[in-house]
Amino acid sequence: MVPLLVGWRSIASVPGMLMVAAFAACSALFLTVAGGLWAFLQWPPLDDSLDVLYKGLAAIATALLVVPAVTLGQSAATLSARREDERLSTLSLLGASRTTVTLVSLAEPLLMAALGTLAGIAGYLVLALPLSRIPFQGHGLGYDAMMLPWWVLLLAAAGLLLVSACSALVGLRRIAISPLGVRTKSLEARFPVGRIIAGALLVPACGIAVFVSKAGTTVAVICAGLFAMILLGMLLVDVLGVLFVRLVAWARGRRARSAHQLIAARLVSASPKQYWRRVSGLALTAFTATFAGTGVALIGAAGSEGLTGPERYLMDDILTGVLLTLGIAFLFIAASAVINQAADIYDRAATYRELHAAGMAEETVRRINVSAVMMPVVWVSAFAGGLGLFLVLPFAGMALVMKPATFLVLLGSIVVGALIVRAGLLVTNPLVRRVTLSQG
Repeated sequence: MVPLLVGWRSIASVPGMLMVAAFAACSALFLTVAGGLWAFLQWPPLDDSLDVLYKGLAAIATALLVVPAVTLGQSAATLSARREDERLSTLSLLGASRTTVTLVSLAEPLLMAALGTLAGIAGYLVLALPLSRIPFQGHGLGYDAMMLPWWVLLLAAAGLLLVSACSALVGLRRIAISPLGVRTKSLEARFPVGRIIAGALLVPACGIAVFVSKAGTTVAVICAGLFAMILLGMLLVDVLGVLFVRLVAWARGRRARSAHQLIAARLVSASPKQYWRRVSGLALTAFTATFAGTGVALIGAAGSEGLTGPERYLMDDILTGVLLTLGIAFLFIAASAVINQAADIYDRAATYRELHAAGMAEETVRRINVSAVMMPVVWVSAFAGGLGLFLVLPFAGMALVMKPATFLVLLGSIVVGALIVRAGLLVTNPLVRRVTLSQG
């Protein structure tokens, strides 16, 4: 039965191509970042402390991009789950077993992930060429140095397939498994106890990482503490972001001045996790930008005059790394914005059709979609940026954190990211029209 339901026609559809493109972008960008880290790890040894510093900063830059990469992979799998709802409901109504429904729900995401990963590996081989020529220590990293071993490529492919399968299974688990439950897409409403507990555990964990890094007596210990603190901080943003989106929607609903604002606030309140996915890339980039902005402020304060040997390249290399990290983060935002919005449009298709059938104009439906997405953008970005500034404060000090360069990088990243999210809404407008005017 699975080969009959999942074939090339499904892949060639617009949502199918979007999913393949998302998996390809995720694997290509992440492999490129990992290739850069691999190149730094293979560098000829510099001065001991300088060598550890370069490798530690490369690892930190990679950590800053791990969560956006995983989120993009989850978004692609979520899009597949959303567009399969009708097919799963039909199978369930026809009496298909739960095993059959599960196999069908897994087959398409895994196939898309496999095709996207193959395309992503090819994209990584192409992207590595120009990036290998960006100078560090006065010369490029080298194309051969950025080539990952075959076993790393296999692990990356297996990881992406695992993320896809887990996302599909989680999406299926959240649907009431019965013929009527699948047809009506009735979700089990639960109080977010798990997120509250996870947040309560991550807060002291971040504090421990800060303490370890501050108390470290070697560059290796300091970099390890920073690495752990950044990764835990990004997880904290991801865990608490959903709760923050719910709070923003509640406050906006109480102050709504128009019908589309009120409906948008109700939609976000009903499914904060879905709308968090739309803005999570921007929030994580705002978190990253606090460290990048502090790095830029540090470069401006320190300078490289009077330095000789390998140290004379350090400040310029840090600036290059900052710009590369932010640039790749913006690419993740662009890809995840389109994919997340497409997934949620499919999920809200029935609501859009009902509103249109009740007499609401298509333009108003689009305004609801825009308002629901852009409503939490500023607030979640401020939340993530504020958390980043709080974590970087013990290391950089108040003087660097309060420098204009830090806030210019942070604000610039939020503005550019918000524009990318808004552009993603424009790209998906034809899909809104398609699901609104369809007969279901």
